[in-house]
Amino acid sequence: MDGYLKTMLLGLLLPLVCLGNPQAGPQRQDTLKFAVVTDTHIGKPGNSQGLAAIVQDINKNPDLDFVLHAGDVSDFGYDEQLAEAKALMEGLKKPYYIVPGNHDTGWSGSGGLAYDKQWQEQKFVADVKGVRLIGVSTGPYGRMANGYVPKDQMRWLDSLVAVTPPQQPVLFLAHYPLEEGLSNHQDVLAKLAKLNTLAIFCGHGHANKVLNFGGMTGIMSRTAQLREGTFAYNVVSLTEDSLFVRMVEVGRPGSSLWAALPLNKTKAKAIVPPPKSDSAPIAPEYKGVRAVWTRQDQGNLVSTPAVWKNSVLIGNLLGVFTSLDLRSGKEQWQFQAGQAIYSSPAVAGDRVVFASADSSIYCLNARNGKLLWKVKTGGPVVASPTIQGNRVYIGSSDLTFRALDLATGKSVWTYAGLAGFPPSQPTVAGGKVVFGTWGKTLYALNSADGTLAWEWKNQERSHYYSPAMAVPVVQNGKVYMVAPDEKLREFDLATGRQTFVTGASRVRESLGGSPQHDWLVAKTMQDTLVAWSTKGAVPEVVMRLAAGFGKDFSPSMPAFEGHHVYVGTSFGRVYAVDMDTRKTKWVYQLSQDMVNTVRPLPKGKVVVTSADGTISLLQPLD
Repeated sequence: MDGYLKTMLLGLLLPLVCLGNPQAGPQRQDTLKFAVVTDTHIGKPGNSQGLAAIVQDINKNPDLDFVLHAGDVSDFGYDEQLAEAKALMEGLKKPYYIVPGNHDTGWSGSGGLAYDKQWQEQKFVADVKGVRLIGVSTGPYGRMANGYVPKDQMRWLDSLVAVTPPQQPVLFLAHYPLEEGLSNHQDVLAKLAKLNTLAIFCGHGHANKVLNFGGMTGIMSRTAQLREGTFAYNVVSLTEDSLFVRMVEVGRPGSSLWAALPLNKTKAKAIVPPPKSDSAPIAPEYKGVRAVWTRQDQGNLVSTPAVWKNSVLIGNLLGVFTSLDLRSGKEQWQFQAGQAIYSSPAVAGDRVVFASADSSIYCLNARNGKLLWKVKTGGPVVASPTIQGNRVYIGSSDLTFRALDLATGKSVWTYAGLAGFPPSQPTVAGGKVVFGTWGKTLYALNSADGTLAWEWKNQERSHYYSPAMAVPVVQNGKVYMVAPDEKLREFDLATGRQTFVTGASRVRESLGGSPQHDWLVAKTMQDTLVAWSTKGAVPEVVMRLAAGFGKDFSPSMPAFEGHHVYVGTSFGRVYAVDMDTRKTKWVYQLSQDMVNTVRPLPKGKVVVTSADGTISLLQPLD
């Protein structure tokens, strides 16, 4: 049995021995003692009182050196939720160090900026009693994408590795566990393996667990929320040779020792696991595609590029908007926005329009990147524009939807008071502008004047199941929409009356359509692409294709060009399906990260991007 297996076995046995007497513990001299709080989800009923009780309880323990918060501070990343969490955390008498979770970033209408407003940074480093504490954000910055540490934070982590003394003990904090759910976990583990990493702390799983992160000890803490009648947190004691974790349940006497782990005195080299996914290996018959060029961006990409003549236009999470030569991938020009760009650009004539989390909507000259106009809204804009005629249609996290003049940027009309923020792209058809928000609402506004034509609310479920992320598909006077409740719904475009609903295929937030052929295509959560014909009275299933992509939650929409449909997946693959033969034409492994909705071009070419910053032009071999 190798050394690490012995260590893990001992770590599993020790808690079982000690749990017979929860108050018993080894005689030891703590070198460091701290509390770990996580998944407070401020905004849910009762959670503010819970965090207040936890803070009060922690303040009764003078032996603690500091407190860690492992993220999901808020429930939905709203300003008021994070402000309340900050006020409660500031009640601690000891220093605290905090990182955001997916509910603070990927679920946020601000793209994580509301978190920054309270804590300035999504990462930290601090030295306490000779131990270096390092914390990073694990995103994700697109809802239902895999988590990932942003590229700028990875470069920052490299700089810390370079200056941290090899023998200095390190404790690492992240919200996501450093495993398959974090797309660049291998790279993070490789960096931590160069340090004297004693333990990695995380949240997200809402349960107390001892984990193995490539040979390094992982500690997941349970949620602070009410469970079995109590709010709870963990207290960690670090000695010269061991690490002990006790759960403290507020209002109950004592604490429960649930992990006792010896520390490796000689740091073993981490075993970084190979990439994993639910996808099957790409079969030889599906390799009929090649990359004409591939570029690695300096920032993460969570949007779909636009193509203007021979230029590819795309923005990144560093706020840089770039034009690339379609033929070579070489940079043509760049424009710096004030904050991250989540918005997929739209082009019309020689103008390109996109939005930024800096609360602005931009219009640039697509030829040279010159700013033509800029509209400041009352909140971050993570949604994407649609251009029809001489108007730009786009929603903002200030809960306002706007129609702007394409030539000047001047307001044509506004619709204020949205129930929740709109994160996606509107569809404009039949005199209506249709879009969803995170307030459980699907809206149809009259495109001429912005008045409300109709709205539909999913009253059966919470806001987690809002019809927000998917782009509505309009065909034959009907609106089609999918949501996390796993149902396909059809509405009358004129009246908003729901005319059809099915949960048979377990679709989630990935829907595309071809009005030319009256097709709908959805990516299901488990391996299958489903297509419906919308020619009849109700949608009729015409294809179920087991594509081999495995379990997939990503909101990458199927995109049509002619008789082919293209779709991206959570694990970096792009699929091309021939709708005539109902068979997969080719599969391409772009990266190990989520592929955004692709941009099809004529002659079977597609421009594809993934969240890790990879962008490529693909071309079929035949």
